[in-house]
Amino acid sequence: MDDAVSMQFGRCPVYTIVDIDGEIVGDVKVIENPGAGVASGAGVQAAQRVVSEGCEAVIAGSIGPNSYQVLSTAGVEVYTAPRISVREAVERLIKGELLRQSPGSVPGSHPGDAAWALP
Repeated sequence: MDDAVSMQFGRCPVYTIVDIDGEIVGDVKVIENPGAGVASGAGVQAAQRVVSEGCEAVIAGSIGPNSYQVLSTAGVEVYTAPRISVREAVERLIKGELLRQSPGSVPGSHPGDAAWALP
């Protein structure tokens, strides 16, 4: 929970999955990102992994168009955050203080370290 939110979703090495029920933080686990080291398709592989974990939302500094497409098609909400701790990002999400990324705001390129997702 003390790791920083990644500025790049597709290439971050790990995802911190946080179970939130209302305002209560429950289980926390860390999973590896299968797309972190691949030559191409990193965002799609990363997004598929997050979807397969049953996550309902993700937070990162930047999420590319391919990742965004996979996530949004699966009904996963996408939020952006500055480089803050996962703990602070969770607190901001619970308070409704994070910006939700929309299709028009998805950058065409991938700028970034460790993103996180919530089931």
